[in-house]
Formats: sequence, C-alpha cells, structure tokens
Amino acid sequence: MHANPRPATIATAIAGVVLAITGVLARRPEATLAGSALLAAVAWGRASTRVDIARARRAGFEMVWREQSRRSRMPVGGKRVFVAELRNRSDRIIHVDGLRAIASEGLETDVRPRELDVLPGGFARIEVEVTAKRVGRRGVHGLSLGAGGVGAAFEVPLTFANILGIEVVPRAVASGLTPPRGGRLRADPAAGRARNRRGEGTEIRELREITPGDSFRKIAWKASARRGKLMVREMENDERDVVWIIVDVAAGGWNGPVGEAPLDRAIETAASFAVERARHGAAVGVSLVTDHVVVWSPPTRGGADLDRLGAIWLDAADHYDFDRCGLGIDELLRLAVEHARPLDPAALADLPRGDVDRLLARLEGLRVRAPFQGPAPRPAPVNELRDRLVRHYAASFALDVPPLASAAHSASGIAEALRRIHRERPRATDVVVIGPAPRAQHEDLRDAVARIRRSGVRVRWAAVDPALGLAAPPGGEVVREAVAVELGAARKAGITQLASIGVRVLEPRTLVARHPAHRYEDVAERDETAKTGT
Repeated sequence: MHANPRPATIATAIAGVVLAITGVLARRPEATLAGSALLAAVAWGRASTRVDIARARRAGFEMVWREQSRRSRMPVGGKRVFVAELRNRSDRIIHVDGLRAIASEGLETDVRPRELDVLPGGFARIEVEVTAKRVGRRGVHGLSLGAGGVGAAFEVPLTFANILGIEVVPRAVASGLTPPRGGRLRADPAAGRARNRRGEGTEIRELREITPGDSFRKIAWKASARRGKLMVREMENDERDVVWIIVDVAAGGWNGPVGEAPLDRAIETAASFAVERARHGAAVGVSLVTDHVVVWSPPTRGGADLDRLGAIWLDAADHYDFDRCGLGIDELLRLAVEHARPLDPAALADLPRGDVDRLLARLEGLRVRAPFQGPAPRPAPVNELRDRLVRHYAASFALDVPPLASAAHSASGIAEALRRIHRERPRATDVVVIGPAPRAQHEDLRDAVARIRRSGVRVRWAAVDPALGLAAPPGGEVVREAVAVELGAARKAGITQLASIGVRVLEPRTLVARHPAHRYEDVAERDETAKTGT
C-alpha cells in the first residue's frame, strides 16, 4: 500500500531536512533536533495513515452502485447520472479527495463531489455523470481516490473495481426504438412499400375455376364438391422491400476525435437509414466489413427486427476477435491481469508464477461478475482455448483495446458481402454501402457489382469523407491542409471509379434527409462548368 504526501507534508519534510543540515553545519544541536523531530513526525504520519486505511479496508470501506441494473443503454451524446455510495464500516473518519471515475475511452465522466468526509459507520452519496461519446459496449470500471484521516499528512490512493456496463447506441436507435406512451405493438409494421402478389404463400387470395396449366395440388376439393366444378386456391405472398446495408468498419475509420471520426458518422448514418426503412415496412439486413465480412445479420421482421437493428451496431466497435484486435495475446493477457487484480480477493498474489492455466481459470471465475455475458470472440488458431478465455474476459468487461489496421483494403470485404447478398433469399431490392470510396481500382469489387446489378438490384454508395474530424495540434495546420488535400484527391478518384462501374454515389446525409439525393459526379460537373463558364 502506497502513501502519497500532501503538499503541506512535502513542505514540512523539506523544512526538516534543511533545518537538520543547517544545525549540523552550524553546530547547533537544538536546530538538528528540531529538524529530526519534523522528519520523525512525517514518518509517523505516513505509518499511521497506512494503518488507519488498512484497518478501514478490512472493516469494510467500499464503493457500491445504487442502480437497479449493472447494465444500461444510452444514445450517443446522451447524459445520465449514476449514483454510487462510499461506505465506511470502521470507527475512524475517512477523508476522501481527488475522486475520479475510471471509464472506457468512449465515455466522458464527471464525479460530484470530488472531496468529502465519510463518517464512521456511515456512507456518502456520489454522483457520476456519464456522457456517451462513441458507439459500443463501454464500462465505468470503478472509482479512484485518495483516502486518509481528517487533517492527515498523507493519503493512500485506492481503486474500487466495481464495473457498470453501458451500451452506447446511435441516436436514431434510441429515438426510433423507444416505445411511445401506452406501449408499441411488437408486430410487423403496416406501413411501407408492402404489396401482395400471387405466389406460394400461406394466405388465400381467391378461389377460381381451374385453367390449363394449374397444378392439381391447388385444387380445393371441398369447394369443388360444393360447386360441382373444379376450383383452385390462388395463394398470395406478402412482398416487401429487402434492403441490405454494408458498413465499412475498418480501423482507419476511427482516426479522429472520439465521436467525430468518419466511422462514427458512418454508423450514425447507417443506423438512421436502417431504422427508418424498418419502420416503413422494409426488411433490413446489415453487414459489417473490414477486409472481410465480420458481422452478417440477415433481415427479419417485426419487433425482433427492430431490436436487432438496435444492438448490431455495438459489434462495430468490438475489436476482440483475433483478426480485429491490435494487441497480441501476451499484451491482452497482461491487460486482463491488471484489470483482474482489484477484483480478486487475493489480488492474484496466491497464484504460482508462470502457471498460466490456473491464472486463466481464475480469470474465468471472475468473468461471471462482468456486465456483458455474450459469446466468446473469435480466437486465434494457435492455443485456441487459452486465446478464447483471454479474449472472452476482455470482451465481457469491455476493456479498451486498439483495433488492428489491416493492410488489405476493405473493398475486398465489400465485394465479399455483395456476393453473399446476391445468393441470399429473399432477393434484395436495394443495396447501400456506407464507407469511404475505394482509393484504387478493384476488379473483385467491379465483378461483384456487375453480378448483383444484372439481377435487377440497385447499388448505391454513401461516400463518407475520410477527412471528417481531421485535426492538428498548434503549429501543424500546414500538415493538416496537405493531408486534407491528399485525402480529397483520393476521394474524388474513388468516386469516379465507382461511377464507372455503375454505382450511384451519394452524400451520406441524403440517405435520411428529406431533400433529394444528388450524384457526386453531377455536382463535380456543375462546379467545373461554373468555373469555365461553358
């Protein structure tokens, strides 16, 4: 247990050292004794503070959340106040200052108050205001504070590991899926471009006389007996738009301020478009891709579909699969161990050094306290069992891990998703890709687009500007402008290539805006015409 001196204690120690040295040099024993007394008082204060805090921790100095559930859902940009308590079961007053929350990168926290006294046998109320900044599974992992007695010369830094899970969803999900007052019917939406046609469905359209070419399986024998002539049942299908949304979630999209990066905007646009189409009766499928397909969610209908569209965006920010995680298994294990020490009663100190299997078994035992109990991430093929346990622990506690920047371009993942959509049933009527325009020509993408367009499916591309959120430190404005020019040129070349293979390129905002969408190439042509005056 470490003890940090307060500013007044540091000044006292410096004064004691100076006074003792001065007394020795000046041969004044009284000054030397006074300086030694000050240093002894500082040492005694450190020891007494450590003993008091250790006694308080053994008696039950702890932090608990005063929430009904250990997991909650918030929209991006939303704020919510969570209430916690510091409980002191010892017989000493504990003075606490420097309170701060330990939270994930996608959350912004503010703790009130920052300094307080916890009376013996009492508790103190703490408010933690959380602002959601980025989509994903996040966590407020606990509180960090400095504890000591009233007027104590030292404080002991303490960390209370008590995680509160927060699912941060796009704004459109929070507003579009919240049931109105009185509740919402969890059934297929009645609105939208739905229509009925003849087919092999389950609903009867009409009874009619048999005609040449009708199958004998369609004959309604009881109705034919009543009428004295052969009658057939004409069935109908309920046909709706089938929309597929492909979102490029490659690691490069996170470059930028939290909440303002290109991928933040892409997810927000995709979620708004998906919820809008689902509420208007369309069946919506979603595919998240990097250089390969990482999430594949076929369309369903009704309330289950709306729930799925609310949760699928959380997977876009999960980087725990071996092919998406930027940390090696050794670094990931080290991160998990550091997180598990405050949770374990023995702080993992009772485990033999180098016994990885017992360590992983202890981590698996602690994982039951995690707020997110989802399936295990995709493990690496080498040491698969150990790899799965470590990644599952990190995902369950929503530990911050960097994404893996893949060398391959995400256009290959988009092409793979288009080929799968081409084989999927029911057949798609609209495919929308949301992500940056490809920087180079990809024959694989050209072939996939041509194949799906021959089936009568339109393909649109909402080109996200990769320069969104591009910022520079003071003095780096020139470099920022140069990077912006380079990204702009690459973006324009990508838009031209998409137009050449028959993909309509749109501004992302036009997918959910009321005004009509315009082609990027049309806008560029008008700008060139205005400049030349022709």
